[in-house]
Amino acid sequence: MNKIITTVLVAAALLTASSALAGDKACCATGAANAHSMPCVNLVSLNLTPDQKTKIEAWQAECMKAGCTKESRQTFLTHAKGILSDEQLAELKAQCKRSANAKKTET
Repeated sequence: MNKIITTVLVAAALLTASSALAGDKACCATGAANAHSMPCVNLVSLNLTPDQKTKIEAWQAECMKAGCTKESRQTFLTHAKGILSDEQLAELKAQCKRSANAKKTET
């Protein structure tokens, strides 16, 4: 069990670091310009059901395809609001806000 928790924490740290170092846009589905970039949202921390995860990943892809604009991010969050619990939505928004704030301090 400890190995699993450690692996998850290390993976989350690596994902966070790779996104920050890649210079991605601050967006809940970052990196429209870089198809290989990772989203800033840590899906593991949201404790999603398999159905929720599938939908969130699809909506992230749509946001990225649209260029990660303010409108596409808003659409992403609107879709997410329809399937996430209040706690999951709060965490999602917090992660997006942290990512946006981190990007502002980088530039």
